[in-house]
Amino acid sequence: MRLIAIAFVLAASAFAEPVTVADFARLHGLVASRDAASGRDLLKGASTIVLAPGMSLAVVDGRVIPLSEEVRVENGRTVMSAEDASKIASCIREGEAPRPPPRYEPEPRPASSPVVRKAPLVKQAPVAAKKPGKFREVVIDPGHGGVHTGGKGAKGTMEKDIVLDVSMEIRDILREAGIKVTMTRETDRHLAPEVRDDLEARVDFTEKHDPDLFLSIHANWAENKGAQGFEVFYPRAGCEGSATERETGRKLAEQIRKTFADRFDTPDRGVKEAGYFVIKNAPCPAVLVELEFVSNTTGERNLRDDGYRKRLAVAVADAVLQQSRK
Repeated sequence: MRLIAIAFVLAASAFAEPVTVADFARLHGLVASRDAASGRDLLKGASTIVLAPGMSLAVVDGRVIPLSEEVRVENGRTVMSAEDASKIASCIREGEAPRPPPRYEPEPRPASSPVVRKAPLVKQAPVAAKKPGKFREVVIDPGHGGVHTGGKGAKGTMEKDIVLDVSMEIRDILREAGIKVTMTRETDRHLAPEVRDDLEARVDFTEKHDPDLFLSIHANWAENKGAQGFEVFYPRAGCEGSATERETGRKLAEQIRKTFADRFDTPDRGVKEAGYFVIKNAPCPAVLVELEFVSNTTGERNLRDDGYRKRLAVAVADAVLQQSRK
């Protein structure tokens, strides 16, 4: 994959053709999405890249990379110069070959088979925890907020609102179980107007509280409207933190995945390693949960349902409590 990507970039440079973000993402095993509110393009995978049309810079795994030309939009597609594509490629994972995400082809469902079981919500009781276990203090990070809306669905559902509601439910359940919980935000606000500063503020907040677990809650978005399901991330090798903290994050990520798979009729996209800034730099075991795709029609409908959001929160909290006892 890396050799193909290098050949592509060299060929593009030779003919001075602009490189589309979609092609760049595909060749580097990344998933491209666009923030409808800000117009920024986000590429996620082994590395995270943020590109903004009209600006001559890129943010790669939290680092600002100056570009030779402005990123622009041509015929509805975001493009950059071949030179800049080569420059960004050289920054991905410090030259290591990225791991492409697993392929997912949504299968058509019969009209009579509902995606979500519409049984009345019965709030599952979290695992009893007379003692807090190894997660005595948790920082919950509802992604985005304020000017940073995150993904946006066709009906106007914004990621920042969904994840705040789910995060506050998780907070309440964990507190009832005896765990001290602090949140990076409890209202619709950003921690800083610029994306990089906002992410750094979340890490600084976590370092200040020195928790036993950092839990970041997000909702996914993709140009492919067929993409659906949940996925859970923990820091890849080489990130901040000890091997023990990374293994604790991996085990919790797998517990959350299993709990979701048991309780929700939606695709299981698995547990993955990633270098997302907030989990990469967290001073403790860290997990990032992508609840569902707000860009998917069914996913957005489910996320707009109050009962469904509560079920999501209960599932995450139960997984945290179960893993805390082990």
